[in-house]
Amino acid sequence: MRAIDSDHAASAKGKRLLGCLLAVALLLTAGWFLVFRVNRFRLEISLEGTDPVMVEYGSSYREPEWKVTLRGSLLWKDGIDVSDADITVDGTVRDDVLGKYRLTYTARYFGLQASAERTVWVVDTQCPQIELEELPEKDDLTLEDYRNAGFAAWDNYDGDVTSRVKRLESVGKIEYAVIDSSGNPGYAQRLVPDLDPVPPQLTLTGGSAYELPVGSPYIEPGYSAWDDPCGDLTPQVAVEGAVDWLTPGVYPVTYTVADTAGNTATATREVQVYAKPRPQIQWPEEKTVYLTFDDGPGPDTPRLLDLLDRYGVKATFFVTDSGYDDVMKQIVERGHSIGIHTVTHDYRAIYASPEAYFADLLEMQQIIYRNTGVLTNLMRFPGGSSNTVSRASCQGIMGALTKMVQDAGFCYFDWNVDSDDAGHAKTTKTVVRNVIDGIRENPVAAVLQHDIHGFSVEAVEQIIQWGLENGYTFQALTETSPGFHHDIQN
Repeated sequence: MRAIDSDHAASAKGKRLLGCLLAVALLLTAGWFLVFRVNRFRLEISLEGTDPVMVEYGSSYREPEWKVTLRGSLLWKDGIDVSDADITVDGTVRDDVLGKYRLTYTARYFGLQASAERTVWVVDTQCPQIELEELPEKDDLTLEDYRNAGFAAWDNYDGDVTSRVKRLESVGKIEYAVIDSSGNPGYAQRLVPDLDPVPPQLTLTGGSAYELPVGSPYIEPGYSAWDDPCGDLTPQVAVEGAVDWLTPGVYPVTYTVADTAGNTATATREVQVYAKPRPQIQWPEEKTVYLTFDDGPGPDTPRLLDLLDRYGVKATFFVTDSGYDDVMKQIVERGHSIGIHTVTHDYRAIYASPEAYFADLLEMQQIIYRNTGVLTNLMRFPGGSSNTVSRASCQGIMGALTKMVQDAGFCYFDWNVDSDDAGHAKTTKTVVRNVIDGIRENPVAAVLQHDIHGFSVEAVEQIIQWGLENGYTFQALTETSPGFHHDIQN
């Protein structure tokens, strides 16, 4: 019986021990469950290196390190490394193709999972290389030798980029530059002794447009030229082109200058010669006489002025440079019209060319202005517009001049009554008869006389008396008066 009791006691003791172990196991399991439940474990994966990772084209991509960490909210807050976690990587990097690549990393550990992404750029940051051909060492190298020297450019990604090279010449050097498809610049330079690729600076005084009226001689407004390093090149400027200041039109004048390096600068001035508008002619409605006197002033002109004053008659004087400057002034002061005739009355010289005629015309205009203060544009051709003496100097000149003077703003006057005091009439009586007969035939008459002939001046009083008695008005010529133009004979 005792033996049976002993076995029974041992069996009960074993059962109690097993129960205790089971209880402890259950407590531990429940404890670990509570720890995981309450501690809230999480898995983290961190990638080493920069983001993004830059990989140079042509070099091998080496994967940076990564790290897996287990963290809890109560235990292992600072985390513990989990080196035996299962890691997978999705994505590839081609280091021979430029572009952007994305890699995804996934870590798994005891039912926990974490992921991270890495960006990888395969880039080309290497600059193209430019190689310059070496020139032979000799003393007679020219600028063209330097300009024509060869060069080549190569890029690690684009290959041969020689065709993309741009050249720029500046003082003392030639620069070569190229940019590859990734925007990387390449540069080289060749030093060139005394290279000056910059042309001179050419400046036109007053600009490239210039206007002047017909009859105003073209006077060069001016220009200047400057060059680095040559300095002032104004004296070397070549001017080409003629301006016909007597004919309306546009005339180009070209300016050219070159520096010692052969660089040339050119500029053009457009000179517009324009015709002045012609006045509107007004014919008198009543019988009118225009007394006109050529070739003076002379010794008889003062008493002619006194006579005209007595009758209150105004006349027109087409004057020459006769030396009676004070009488010119009296003509204007007494209210008469003054016009241009000629300086010398030398037909052969005056009508040698349009330029010669205008030189005489403009000179006489200035003489009148200097003595009277009046810049007159009234004029009469020596011999009249129908003269034939000009043929000996220049064929067809009168046809040209009659248009030119009007384009220049001058008003030329001929006559329709000739006293003939410069021809066959040698007495006062003849002059009176010629003039009165002519006036009878012309209700509006322009009378030609010469105040350098005393007998013709003597005839003026009788002419005035007859005209007043027969209802004529005496007037001085103005810009709007009839021109009484003759038929052109040359």
